Amino acid sequence: MKVILLTKLKNLGKLGQLITVRNGYARNYLIPKKKVILATDKNIKKFKDSILSLEKKQVEKINQANIRIKKIQSINSIIISKKTSEKKKIFGSVGVQDIIKALLEKGIKVKKQEIKLPNGLLRFLGDHQVIFSPYKNIFTNITISIINEKK
Repeated sequence: MKVILLTKLKNLGKLGQLITVRNGYARNYLIPKKKVILATDKNIKKFKDSILSLEKKQVEKINQANIRIKKIQSINSIIISKKTSEKKKIFGSVGVQDIIKALLEKGIKVKKQEIKLPNGLLRFLGDHQVIFSPYKNIFTNITISIINEKK
C-alpha cells in the first residue's frame, strides 16, 4: 500500500516521503495513529500544498531569527552588577532570568528557552559567554560582564 508519511519514522522515512508498506501495517497501525495518509492523487496534491506553506513559514521564522541575532550582536556586552565577596565570588548567581531582565532593559525581548548557559549559572565576576539561539541551528554568543555592585 502506498502512503505519505506525516511524521518522521525511524526505519521508514522522513516527513512527506511517499513509501510502500504492507497493507495490515498501514491499516492497523500507521493510519489509526495518524502517522500516514493514503497516497491518492487528491492527498498528494493537498500534502504538496501544505508543504509549500510550511516551507514559507519556516523561511519567515529564519528571517525573523536572523533579524533578532543582528539586534543582539549590536550590543557589545551586557553589564550586570551583583554583590560579591572578597574572592570575587557572587552572593547567589546570575541565571537566565537575570540575563532576560538585562536584555529587556536594552529593549530586546527574549524567551527563557532561547538563552543557553554552557557552563551553568554564572557565579564569579568577569566576562562570561552565553549562547542566544532564537531558532534551531541559528545562534550567537552574548558577552555578560558581571561587576561588583557599588555600596
